[in-house]
Amino acid sequence: MAAKKVDIPEAKIRQALWMVKTNKTKKSICEHLGIAYNTKRMDAILQDFKDKEERIAQLKKKAKTKVFSKAEKTEIAKSYQDGESITSIATRNYISSQKVKSFLMELGVPIRGRARKAPAKTDHVIQDLDVKFKKGDRVFHGPSNAFAIISKVLDEDYAEYLKYGIQKYVELYPFKPDKKTGMSGKYFEPALDVHYQIYWVLEDGKEWKLDALKKHRTKIETHIEEHGRESYEIQLQGDYAHGRSFVPRDQLFPVIRK
Repeated sequence: MAAKKVDIPEAKIRQALWMVKTNKTKKSICEHLGIAYNTKRMDAILQDFKDKEERIAQLKKKAKTKVFSKAEKTEIAKSYQDGESITSIATRNYISSQKVKSFLMELGVPIRGRARKAPAKTDHVIQDLDVKFKKGDRVFHGPSNAFAIISKVLDEDYAEYLKYGIQKYVELYPFKPDKKTGMSGKYFEPALDVHYQIYWVLEDGKEWKLDALKKHRTKIETHIEEHGRESYEIQLQGDYAHGRSFVPRDQLFPVIRK
């Protein structure tokens, strides 16, 4: 039966090479590598590592002078927007992290914040804010430093949709005034949210509390009036996934698609 291959950490191999330079015994080097005393195998491990280092050095040297095409830069940016780190992309392409970052900035890709709650770096991004997202689009939300899915577009059509419906009165708690005082508890007359609620039933059957709907519609219409563009509801992705009900267009950045 063939011996099971053991992965030896790179740090240990580097230490073993130093041990060779300082004339340590081959037995002690094998022990350090965690292998049986076998000089042929030890030499093969060290030589393979040297060959690999040489190949990487050559690839890095070649990458230094390489002119990356727009398609290659776009592919790098897409990998980053798919969640891969700058360091990982740099290692894979044998270039520096700074070069990867320069590609991202050139293509107007937001740079994710390092700390979990830190906002993304977006000052370098020049957006075409007239580009309108649609439901289901994947975007990047700068302030949250996270990707998100558009769940609703809060535009003129949506504000108009909210106008059409019928009121529905729902009793919550009977108003029974005392014969002497005319009061029911501390109330002289039925109170909203205590004794009754008024709902707005939209044409598709969805219901809102009437007061909440009015405030929501006013907020959407005021934003369109002041900024000349829509806002959005989004569903943030990641470890702390949650929804956000009112996000201005300029906080959202498009994600590169295939």
